[in-house]
Amino acid sequence: MNKLVIHNSKAWDKKVETGNEWTVAVDSHTIGEAKKGNWSIRMTPGKDVPADWFPPLDGLEVLCLASGGGQQGPVLAAAGADVTIFDNSEKQLAQDRMVAERDGLTLRTVKGSMNDLSCFDDESFDFIVHPVSNCFVDTVLPVWKEAHRVLKKGGSLVSGFVNPVVFLFDMDLEQEG
Repeated sequence: MNKLVIHNSKAWDKKVETGNEWTVAVDSHTIGEAKKGNWSIRMTPGKDVPADWFPPLDGLEVLCLASGGGQQGPVLAAAGADVTIFDNSEKQLAQDRMVAERDGLTLRTVKGSMNDLSCFDDESFDFIVHPVSNCFVDTVLPVWKEAHRVLKKGGSLVSGFVNPVVFLFDMDLEQEG
């Protein structure tokens, strides 16, 4: 395992410990609403993914790629998808397992690096949800090649991105005024 993968795994485990917003699991009310068909997910700050970007979820094989944290995966599972969550942080995956146990959901968690999906067969998933995470790999091309390989023909992928210019600013300082 390369040093960057190890560093990111430890860094995200630490973010869970400090309560970073992308590590805080959804509550039971959110899951209850998703079970009734009232759901949405976020993959970037401040805006839900439009519902019409998703095919019907019932029975859909979904890979939440680099998407641990108890947010997207549990909501999609509650809405009827067959969800596999793949993430490099054991503590992020633990958030997903906690929500599943708390709210009676079935989902699968797998630990690994998003640029190596060799644990999955070709054409395993109908849909891939990939929040902002490409900034945590040194080379993004292997991520896209692996996603393409595990995506079924005719399947779809949604991905979040952030403009790197945001890293030039201290957002906490900005919020303080």
